[in-house]
Amino acid sequence: MSRSGWIEDRHERGLRWRARYRGPDGLIRSKSFATKVRAQRWLTDQLANIDRATWVTPEHGQIPWEVYSGQLLAGRVHLAARTIETDRRCHERAAEWIGEVPLARLTPELVRRMTSELSERYAAATVARTMRWVRLTLNQAVRDRRILSSPAAGVRLPRSRRSEMRLLDPAEVRELAGALPDRYGSLAIAAAYTGLRWGELAGLGVRDIDMLRRRLTVRATLVEASSQAPRLGPPKSAASERTVTLPVFVVETLARHLEAHPAVDGMVWTTDQGGFLRRGSFGRIWRKAVAESIGPPCRIHDLRHTHAAWLIADGEHPKAIQTRLGHGSISVTMDRYGHLMDGLDDQIAAHLDARAGSAAPPARPETPEVTAPIDLQTRRNP
Repeated sequence: MSRSGWIEDRHERGLRWRARYRGPDGLIRSKSFATKVRAQRWLTDQLANIDRATWVTPEHGQIPWEVYSGQLLAGRVHLAARTIETDRRCHERAAEWIGEVPLARLTPELVRRMTSELSERYAAATVARTMRWVRLTLNQAVRDRRILSSPAAGVRLPRSRRSEMRLLDPAEVRELAGALPDRYGSLAIAAAYTGLRWGELAGLGVRDIDMLRRRLTVRATLVEASSQAPRLGPPKSAASERTVTLPVFVVETLARHLEAHPAVDGMVWTTDQGGFLRRGSFGRIWRKAVAESIGPPCRIHDLRHTHAAWLIADGEHPKAIQTRLGHGSISVTMDRYGHLMDGLDDQIAAHLDARAGSAAPPARPETPEVTAPIDLQTRRNP
């Protein structure tokens, strides 16, 4: 028997050996085993955790995952409404499998089984979002010292297939804009020639456009969540709050739009009734216009991809592209659109050839033919 732990022989059949130890909180805890070897192994692990300061109070891990996850959800009120809505749905999906399981009884095997079963019912991207939430909760449980380690660590997720981009040319953009109702054609033009996100377009106000200086400033985004009415909120990130210079014809397009459809409550684009332009209702109008013009598939977000592709094709600097798109870092831009830059190296070589021009170095003169032997000794000591 050690000072902190000991093993007792209960002289009974079944779980004969009881391992006991005194925890850092001063309470004595025990567990019974069929063999002394198993009892000793368990006791050694507990005492080692105490020595390494990794011991956690066993009772703290008995809270069901659903309860603990719900507590974390309640503390995320400072986040965007759509983020909270996404987290709530992930919580509900995972709770079907592990909701009643205590944190301390969650195992990697159980998490892998849940991931596999989720994959049979949902798309890979949905499974990935759900598992990100599960990992977040379990990592927080480790920090809160409710469990020693996360059982989700190392669990592989199904590979999410990135959706294919539809990149349009200017003629296709004009055709698509012409197929939309008159009050929304300018929205398609603005999306393709500014690269704004959907929420930034739907949240754009007249005060955000300086027609004389040809500047558009992103100050707000339309926030949509099923649990509340749409509202204007801050941009997605600090980088998203940006100013974009507009081509002259886009300024003229916006001016004609506002003359034909005066702003309601200061918003550039609204519904026929003057309300916020919601993604779902506009999606039906969009799909009809796509079918009648360029043909599916084509998402609203593809106009943002199209804008990025045009900038890359024109050889614009990646940092300028990042700023115009409102990405938080250049790595986001490169990860998303780097594959479109593969052909730019040929363009660089062509530009270097053009830069050299007549300044190219002259051809190297031919070495004259030697007709007489060279005295090496004389060459060394002239």
